[in-house]
Amino acid sequence: MVAVLSPAHHDALTVIARLGFAARGVIYWLIAAFALGAALRSDQRPHGFTGAMQAILDKPLGAIIVIAIALGLACFAGWLAIDGLTRCRHARGYQRWLLGAGMIGDAVFYAGLMLLILGLVFGWRAGGEHEVQSWTAWLLAQHPHGRWLVGIVGGVLTGGGCGLILWAWTGDIQRPLSLPARQKRLTEPASRYGVTGRGAALVLIGFYLIVAAIEANPSEAHELGGGRQHLRHTAYGSIALLLFALAFAASGFFDFLEALYRRTEPQPD
Repeated sequence: MVAVLSPAHHDALTVIARLGFAARGVIYWLIAAFALGAALRSDQRPHGFTGAMQAILDKPLGAIIVIAIALGLACFAGWLAIDGLTRCRHARGYQRWLLGAGMIGDAVFYAGLMLLILGLVFGWRAGGEHEVQSWTAWLLAQHPHGRWLVGIVGGVLTGGGCGLILWAWTGDIQRPLSLPARQKRLTEPASRYGVTGRGAALVLIGFYLIVAAIEANPSEAHELGGGRQHLRHTAYGSIALLLFALAFAASGFFDFLEALYRRTEPQPD
């Protein structure tokens, strides 16, 4: 059994979802552009979510663009929360319930990201590498379990990233798209690679947190941009950055496919 929405409510939910996917797609394309620049030029730095927004904010009309993206993320968080609650309420089987709970968790994440981005507009230098390391230092200071707490967070992120990668290559990730079979076959490799890139990014952040826990050193923790900045100084770092840039570009492409073609009505169990 699934919830039945009135046509007006369904149309509104569809618009909210499409705006949300488009906003996330723009962010991933911006992150991809900065990663590509860093891969090709040593004086360029890769950015994560808030870093990319800060870089855009410093450009002409940057505040307008950033506010528009933040509003899109608010739409995305709202749609994820509504869809996740609907799935939990009408779930049959633990897998669908876990999917709904995961969507609610994603809604909280994107709502928080939206607030961080709006904070940048008002001059609050929130988020980024410094904030991640500050929070890691605070957790490490919580004796006697601080290192375990950081390690658990890192393990959860690593596990979530591995789950995304597994889903990317074993699941029907384009099932919700209202596309003919031929178009799905053509776009599927890019979609799978994009989701793989998201998973690999989570694994990378989680790995650095685990290292920070083992060494009790908060400077080993990195957010997305800082993690890739650290990665570029390793062997084949430029190649890794290029692969991440292509993955985030593919991820943004998949988001725009969802913005244009995703079916937003509740899916049957």
